[in-house]
Amino acid sequence: MADPAPFSVAIITLNEERNLGRCLRSVAFAADVVVLDSGSTDRTRELARDLGARVIEEPWRGFAAQKNRAAALGRYPWVLSLDADEWLAEGSEREIREALAAPRADAYAFDRVSSFSGGFVRRTWGKDRHLRLYRKDRARFEGAHVHESLRLDAGSATARLASPLYHLSYRSISDYVDRMNRYTTLAARALEERGTRFSAGRVVVSPAAAFAKHYLLKGGWRDGMRGFVVSAGSAFYVLLKYAKLWEATREVDREFRGLVPPTPEDPEPDATSPQSR
Repeated sequence: MADPAPFSVAIITLNEERNLGRCLRSVAFAADVVVLDSGSTDRTRELARDLGARVIEEPWRGFAAQKNRAAALGRYPWVLSLDADEWLAEGSEREIREALAAPRADAYAFDRVSSFSGGFVRRTWGKDRHLRLYRKDRARFEGAHVHESLRLDAGSATARLASPLYHLSYRSISDYVDRMNRYTTLAARALEERGTRFSAGRVVVSPAAAFAKHYLLKGGWRDGMRGFVVSAGSAFYVLLKYAKLWEATREVDREFRGLVPPTPEDPEPDATSPQSR
């Protein structure tokens, strides 16, 4: 029997063996599942094929471009875009099928519930709504390097699905710190490419504002120690992002350059300055 409201699932992967099975099992009802892999060295591709996904291997283009390519590979006009560490809640199948049987919007959003160190932080990272189910002729992912998001054509309508989207975001504090370092480097690069100038005032005020937003305004204190650590981490993320922007655009320290000249063993002692690139 033909699916009355078929859609494609698009997932991008790189070494997602630990996460992918949970994601794929939650969308087993979908008519088409595409996994676009960019060079995994673990069992990601084998696992995806075992669970019924179509696997395509292509080089990494960046988050937004990779997700758009995965959507383009889907067989149907409607696409559900998921990260490998996300999965649908029970009951999502019925709601998605009803939404697509008589669409009242061009894109549908999920409220995402994220985890941190073995538990969900429903308040600290609350109100985390993402458009993920969409008509691929009306929307595409945009964003430089990190924190890509779906952008709809003018005049497009959106709606919200009641079923949550779960996110196994950070398994441990070490994982949190490692990824924060990578993501803040990408975020600082995006700021620099947009021409954002470093501001000492911003690097002082913005981290405090980030902590207050997550811990006080969103009620992160109700998530216990997880809420405090995540709120403090959000403040540190902002600090690192702007500090790395400063580092990438700072002036050369002439005293340092005179006392620490390049050597054969260390040809770029001041490697992060724009003059050393």
